[in-house]
Amino acid sequence: MMIKKKNYKNKIVYNNYQFYENAALAGFIEKQTTEGYSLCGAMGKFLNILKFCYAKTEVPKSYAIFRKHLDEEIDEEIEKIKTGNGKMIYQNNIYIIFENASSEVGERKSEMIEKKQNILLGVPIKKSIAFVFMLFVISVISLVLKILLIEDGNLYFNLLSLGLYLALIITFLFYFIGDLHDIIAGKGISIDGKMYFSRRTKFKDILFRIGDILKFGILLGSICISVALLLNIKDGVIAINVFRMWLIYCIIGYTSRLRFQRSYISLLVIEVFLITLSF
Repeated sequence: MMIKKKNYKNKIVYNNYQFYENAALAGFIEKQTTEGYSLCGAMGKFLNILKFCYAKTEVPKSYAIFRKHLDEEIDEEIEKIKTGNGKMIYQNNIYIIFENASSEVGERKSEMIEKKQNILLGVPIKKSIAFVFMLFVISVISLVLKILLIEDGNLYFNLLSLGLYLALIITFLFYFIGDLHDIIAGKGISIDGKMYFSRRTKFKDILFRIGDILKFGILLGSICISVALLLNIKDGVIAINVFRMWLIYCIIGYTSRLRFQRSYISLLVIEVFLITLSF
C-alpha cells in the first residue's frame, strides 16, 4: 500500500493584527514555524499580507518585530542589531522583523527594546474607554434620530444610509467584543495604565475574521446598492447625496487610518462623521 506524501505549499495569510498587537503578531509568526512554515515576505504598509514558505524543519523560532521611527533608542537598537548578529527577515518603511539573536546579550537587548516599544504602542486604557464610549453614544443617538426622520427626503437613499451606519456599528462591535474577551481571558497586559496584547485567543481570532468579512461586504455591498440606486432613480439631488456620502466615507476613512494606524476604531469614527454630517 502506497502512502502519499502531503504536498505542502507556501501560504499567504491576511494580517488583521492591530498596531497594539506587536507581541501577539510575533507569537503568531513563531507558531507557524512549529507547523514547518517560516516567514519569507510581506506586503503592505502595516504588513497587511504575510507570506510563509514551507521548510522541512519544524524547529521553533523566535522573532522580534520592531516599529521604526517610534523612539530614538529603538531606532539605534535596530541599527545595532542589523550590524550585529541579528538575522533580518523583512523590513519596510515602518516595520522590521528579526529572527532573534542566539546570544544571551542580544536577546536581553531585544527584550528590553520590545518592552519599551510595547509600552509606547500600548492603548491608554482610561482615555480609550472614554473616547470609544463618547463615539458610541453619539452614534447611537444620531442613529435613533435618523430613524425618526427617515420619512424626510428620499426613502431609498435613507434606507441605504441607515443600513451603512448600522453595519459599521455592528462590525465595530465584533472587533471590540474580541478585544474585551481577551482582556478578560488575561491576554491583555496592563503596564503603567496602557494595554497591549501578548497573545490572541481563538475566539477573538474568529470575531476579527468575521469583522474582516463584514468590512469587505459593507464596502462592496454599499457600492453596488449606490450604483443601482443612481441607475434606477435618475435624480440630481440623490446623486449629490450619494456622492457626498462616499466623499465623507473616503476622506474620514483615510485620515482616521493615518491617525489610528491599523485599528478598527476607524469604523466607528467613519460612522459618527457620516451620520452627524448628514443632518
